[in-house]
Amino acid sequence: MLFEKLGMVIAAGGSGSRFSKTVNKLLVDYQGKPLMIHALSTFLPVLAPGNMVVAAPAAELENMRNIAGKYLPGNSIKWVTGGATRLASVANGVAALPGDLEQVAIHDAARPLATVELLQELCSAAKEFGGAVPGAMPVDTVKRLDENGLIAENLIRARLANVATPQVFDRRAYCRALAELDKSLLDGSRESLLITDDAALFAQAGGKVKVVFHSLPNPKITLPTDI
Repeated sequence: MLFEKLGMVIAAGGSGSRFSKTVNKLLVDYQGKPLMIHALSTFLPVLAPGNMVVAAPAAELENMRNIAGKYLPGNSIKWVTGGATRLASVANGVAALPGDLEQVAIHDAARPLATVELLQELCSAAKEFGGAVPGAMPVDTVKRLDENGLIAENLIRARLANVATPQVFDRRAYCRALAELDKSLLDGSRESLLITDDAALFAQAGGKVKVVFHSLPNPKITLPTDI
């Protein structure tokens, strides 16, 4: 299987401070190899050469590139420096992709268990709707709170989803959404409480995003106990 018209940006530019103040979580051992290698080794073989970009912190970029070269010798991965925010890092990665691609996928380097089969489902849904994200039904009851921390609304679980990555979008529409974004949200001078992932950015610009429900584990490694 080869996704010829798909580009993928691997977001590896976060500080991971909740995991450790001294160790980059993407380089810790997970099942015998650095955490980030799992995402790279899963998706690199199904992408055309040059269609994977990793956005990494400036201080770690060369080290990460060398580690990737050790585990994936002769790889065609492109590397870019991450920005002040996750959105800026993704924007840098998207800009480095070839311009003739039809779709773009954004994936967290800290999610080691996402599969090619899931990516295929997402690409099919994104082709129909414009965007697609993997989702799981919440297990817990979710409440909306007011400004005093009191329950203001009981939300219906059947209409909710916990979403993850990879998130797949029509490339041109996603690039338009990035271009319309207030620059203060890219340089880190302002934070949005609503645009917390790429799907939110895409939807804010008028795009439709389909949630693809799945049962396979796809956790994001955030804390040491997650390993």
